[in-house]
Amino acid sequence: MTMIGNLIRFGRRQLHTIVSKEIIKPSSPTPSHLKTYNLSFIDQASLNTFVPFVTFYPNTGFFPSSHDKILPLKKSLSETLTKYYPFAGRLAKVAPSFVDCNDQGAEFLEASIDSTLSDFLKNYQHQDLDQFFPHGLVNQKSNRPDDDDLESNGVIPLAIQVNHFECGGVAVAMSLSHKIADGNSFVHFLDDWAKMTQLLSSREQKHGLPDMDFPTTPTLFLLNT
Repeated sequence: MTMIGNLIRFGRRQLHTIVSKEIIKPSSPTPSHLKTYNLSFIDQASLNTFVPFVTFYPNTGFFPSSHDKILPLKKSLSETLTKYYPFAGRLAKVAPSFVDCNDQGAEFLEASIDSTLSDFLKNYQHQDLDQFFPHGLVNQKSNRPDDDDLESNGVIPLAIQVNHFECGGVAVAMSLSHKIADGNSFVHFLDDWAKMTQLLSSREQKHGLPDMDFPTTPTLFLLNT
């Protein structure tokens, strides 16, 4: 029975499909005097690991399609990256001493999950969360191929993957280079991104568009770093 259960969990972890990839750039260019973000000696010496974070949102019924959910997230992310400009820069692949704040942008992926959110939360094991993260960025280096054009100018510090469940629920998983920020800094970024999403959504609601009715206390996991 245990073997069958393990096979089922293994199969579940494979039942996800990447449906889109793009780069989200800051809405405003970074000033020239802020183009170089120097890393501390401690950050330079630290391992090239990533801080992983995932939040789960149930289907509220306010959005007729996944497309309607994603557009506000992309727009608010672009606005938020203007404040957190190092997150949209690039790190040298070998022994980086600074972040090139060149506004090249964060990576943004979408994936479909062959499961409902409620079923997943009832039956998941810790390793099942890995599928939600872009390129396996869970406390480790990216498994993106070395010749990937996206990283031709350096390592992308921030990657986000929005996962759509069959029921309409969503899991938003993010990975941020530990050389740039720790878990506390990441939480501040997420808080500002959420506030910007709510602000932009409230403006759009005045023009007849649905509000981003994401709960203020979603089911979330800040994985051990």
